[in-house]
Amino acid sequence: MENKKNKLYQILIFLCSILYLALLIKIIILKNGAIYHNNINLQLFSFLREYQHLGLTFNLIVNVIGNIVLFIPLSIILKYYFSFLSNGHIIFIGTCTSLSFELIQLATRWGIFDINDIILNAIGCIIGILIYIVIKKLKSSNLVTTLFLSSFTTMSILSVYTYYPRFIMM
Repeated sequence: MENKKNKLYQILIFLCSILYLALLIKIIILKNGAIYHNNINLQLFSFLREYQHLGLTFNLIVNVIGNIVLFIPLSIILKYYFSFLSNGHIIFIGTCTSLSFELIQLATRWGIFDINDIILNAIGCIIGILIYIVIKKLKSSNLVTTLFLSSFTTMSILSVYTYYPRFIMM
């Protein structure tokens, strides 16, 4: 019975991983459509200047926290499936993944290449590694499944806000 339950968790985690990657592509690359003006931001921590000028706006919070949260599951997935990789390798892969998404946005003009997104995504990878370490210490597959599901719920909420901001504000 325990083996069946474990296999079910494995299938659920695999399906959630595929769903996560699809949502990640949808949220990062396919969210805005084409942008025809300047689509590059190389100013480090420009969101801090925005905070100084405009205060703590809802869009600023969603942008900063969203960019961090989006990459937390990636490092957890990588640690789960490739436990032999060091934490440094996981952060490197996560950062390269983020850079790839930003370069795709730059090349296709389907978004803005933003250096800050790469930094925030890397922070998300680091947080994901820390969460994975805590989960492994607790040695509970139920926690892994719960974490995956809660990560996807958070991403879904961010996705809905990104596509339908008036729906959230009602």
